[in-house]
Amino acid sequence: MKQFSFIFAGTSDFSLDCLKLLIKNPRLKLKAIISQPDRLKGRGLKKQSSAISSFALSKKIPLFLPESQSTEFLNKIQEKKCDFSFVCAYGQILSLNYLNLFPKGSLNLHLSLLPRWRGAAPIQRALMAGDNRTGVCLQVMTEKLDAGDIIASREIIINKEDNAKILFEKSLKETEILLSEKLLSYLEGEIQPQPQDPSQATYAHKIDKPSAQITWTETATNLHNKIRALYLGPQAFCFLKRKRLKIYHSQLINHSFPDFSPGELCQIEKNKLVVACGEGALSLLEVQKEGKKRQGIEEFLKGQSLKLRDCF
Repeated sequence: MKQFSFIFAGTSDFSLDCLKLLIKNPRLKLKAIISQPDRLKGRGLKKQSSAISSFALSKKIPLFLPESQSTEFLNKIQEKKCDFSFVCAYGQILSLNYLNLFPKGSLNLHLSLLPRWRGAAPIQRALMAGDNRTGVCLQVMTEKLDAGDIIASREIIINKEDNAKILFEKSLKETEILLSEKLLSYLEGEIQPQPQDPSQATYAHKIDKPSAQITWTETATNLHNKIRALYLGPQAFCFLKRKRLKIYHSQLINHSFPDFSPGELCQIEKNKLVVACGEGALSLLEVQKEGKKRQGIEEFLKGQSLKLRDCF
């Protein structure tokens, strides 16, 4: 049976998971990996490789780390003579000159039900919006961001307490099914990709650290969704006694506290810490104080001297 050769472009941990699914298929031959150049990270600002780069080096797979898509880079990719390119969470726009190098096209695995949540953070934005469903899409790439025709997709139900970690895990399971059932069928010409409806497009803009700050005048539901969405980072945070407090888990409280202003501590017990919001209230379940480890709320409260109406 015919083999199909490909180049893979990705940067994130999920990219690596997706690549491992692809190379399990004996009919798919990986010829090279493209990732972003090593970046300065951490407090010491040391250069760190992406998960994909480390994998390529450990397996002695040809690795490209282009700063730009120069003519020299494109020529080297063309020399590989691959049938298709596969892209998952690469983090940079690939030029039309790159996309057109492959007879079977450049394919993208995107973590939403396109055209909803095109862009950098589809899982996080779906959670922040309170969506009850999302999915994974296999699409043919075009020069416009996530606007290409859809080869196939699979739907994922978002439960009320799912966070980003859980949703990534669900997405990986559905990705495995999607790739095993549809990728070869497309490569063999058995699937005709279908265009998206651009009027239904929404954009999942990248989330920066400042936008992760909690504004207690928002509704408890919106803040709970934000905490779920940012579980893997940058975590939702507020300030308590001038110290940054990251919030990993929360719970909606069914009743409100009208005598308390947004941001005020309105209920405190041995294992409960409830903060008033613009509408409703939020119980904090797992937090991390600046310079400390992550803690469940009961453990956290042992080291605090908090009282009602203390303000977050």
